[in-house]
Amino acid sequence: MRVHSRYWRLEHVQHRFQAGCTSSMQLYRELLALGYTGGCHVVNRYVMAVREGIAVPARSVTPSPRAITSWIMRPQKTLNPSDVAQLEAARSACPEIALACDLAREFTDMLRHRRGHLLRDWIQKAELGGPEAIGIFADSIRQDLHAVTAGLTLPYSSGMVEGHVNRIKTIKRQMYGRASFALLRARILLQS
Repeated sequence: MRVHSRYWRLEHVQHRFQAGCTSSMQLYRELLALGYTGGCHVVNRYVMAVREGIAVPARSVTPSPRAITSWIMRPQKTLNPSDVAQLEAARSACPEIALACDLAREFTDMLRHRRGHLLRDWIQKAELGGPEAIGIFADSIRQDLHAVTAGLTLPYSSGMVEGHVNRIKTIKRQMYGRASFALLRARILLQS
């Protein structure tokens, strides 16, 4: 098991300290074995604070918004059991996350399986019962409904063209103020 969060490290140190291990070097070695990459002076300072009774207690670890978003957007079969458990805990703790999760998964399913005919129903659900941010997204989709429906239904895509445009713009930004148009043209043609 690797220790990724600051609070898990604090919890480990506090648990071991209460179990009788008061050596900061021993605790440091244990943290290293768990994946800690910091220095021993940090552990030593925290152990001293625990001895003096002024240490900040370890809090429960709350997943970051990025982690929750990742769990929502990835297919459920690719999540490991601990991710599923943490997502379910977040869903039960916050009904807005549960609504956002359901709507995001429904939209992703429409996108992956080209079910554009379900878009109007999804927009209505999102605007009436979803979180505010998803309602705003649904409203912006409604403004260009025919194009989005076509994008969710038809097999055609302008992704390749958009990729080339993005690449050209990136090269242009890199060269801004440094070279002439002829050099920009040559660089774009050579990197094709």
